[in-house]
Amino acid sequence: MRTFISRSAAGAAALSLALLVTGCSGSGDSGDAKQAGPVSLEFWGWAPGYEEISARWNAAHPDIKVTFKQIPSGAKGGYDQMTNAITAGKAPCLAQVTYNDIPSMLVKKALMDITPYASGDTGKYLDWTVAASSADGQMYGIPVDTGPMALYYRADLFKKFGIDKPPATWDEYAADAADAAAVHAADPKVAFGTAPQDAYDMAALTWQTGKSWFGTQSGSWQVSIDNPGTQQVATYWQDLKDKKLVMNNGNAWDPTFDKASEAGKVMTFVNAAWAVPGIKGDLKDLAGKWAVAPMPTWTAGDRTSANSGGSATSVLTGCKTPREAARFAAFLSSDPDAVSTGIKVGGLYPAAKAGLDNPLLSQGDPYFGGQKVYDVFKQSAANIPTTWVVGPTFGQVEADYSDAIGKEGYAEATATVQQKTVEKIKSLGLSATGG
Repeated sequence: MRTFISRSAAGAAALSLALLVTGCSGSGDSGDAKQAGPVSLEFWGWAPGYEEISARWNAAHPDIKVTFKQIPSGAKGGYDQMTNAITAGKAPCLAQVTYNDIPSMLVKKALMDITPYASGDTGKYLDWTVAASSADGQMYGIPVDTGPMALYYRADLFKKFGIDKPPATWDEYAADAADAAAVHAADPKVAFGTAPQDAYDMAALTWQTGKSWFGTQSGSWQVSIDNPGTQQVATYWQDLKDKKLVMNNGNAWDPTFDKASEAGKVMTFVNAAWAVPGIKGDLKDLAGKWAVAPMPTWTAGDRTSANSGGSATSVLTGCKTPREAARFAAFLSSDPDAVSTGIKVGGLYPAAKAGLDNPLLSQGDPYFGGQKVYDVFKQSAANIPTTWVVGPTFGQVEADYSDAIGKEGYAEATATVQQKTVEKIKSLGLSATGG
């Protein structure tokens, strides 16, 4: 979402239930009686590798069978499927929920308090991920992964066009883009990078500035999407976009980007660790040509990075066997073999502290010319500001940002989303102010 914590950041991320909605979960009265006979659990999610991890669990735990169901990612309809299933009394016990969306799922009363079953293991996970999966000291998910950011770049094209090293700052990035302008002039289809497309992009880029889109004060949400950090990001990328130095399509897994990349028409993109399998899977023929560098910073010598994404495994309201569900969720996040599968198949960067020492994260990757790319992500994870606060309506923010970016400049889109977010929070019966 979006490492995403010091004491102060934990306090910011551990949101107050009073700011979300009174009694927002089906906490302790779940009917969690001692089960007679085998337990069957359904698990909904979209991350690659979850089916394999579920099968591994089932082989070792014949008394608790987990059936994994692949659904669209939350932003593409997965959360609607979950809440509709809850309403119909047919929800699965387990679900993948991003840190960004835990507050909004709490507003919908979709998540159960699993503190009685999970609180003893919180020390296994990065502090900020526990805070981001909690509210008022109650846990609503077990952290799985994080999304430290980096710069993906075409080492072969850098060499071809005389760029001797990846840009360390955003000023250098803009200068390199300008240097590549001659190439662009000869072939307008060549772009130095990709423009921000949605709230996920804008949130991660803003996160790096140390400014947050949300805060809380005196029982009210403080909405600050249109803050100086976001405007700095907006002005910077609007300039590159106006000069046609960046393409108006996203990253690996976007068909337009993939086609341009295969043709040697795009040189960089900024994204999280979980993009590694996406680029390797979609752009197999470009093995050995891509490399990874730290995310450019706003100040020379600085190492500040950002986070984008990451998720927890939550227990949905109505689950009759939350104890067993939490056991599986802990296995998915912390079992060494499960973590290895998540890294290898899904590109998941672990939230479990022990997982950060997984041998797979210290190996050279042939696709990236033998580079130890996770060394870059490890540095990124250690230099993420602890100031970010997740708001209660990220789905709305994402939809409005994607729509506004398609119609307006980044600055105007940001102001539009600011206003709509305040209105949306108020429509939920919650207190909100802009600023």
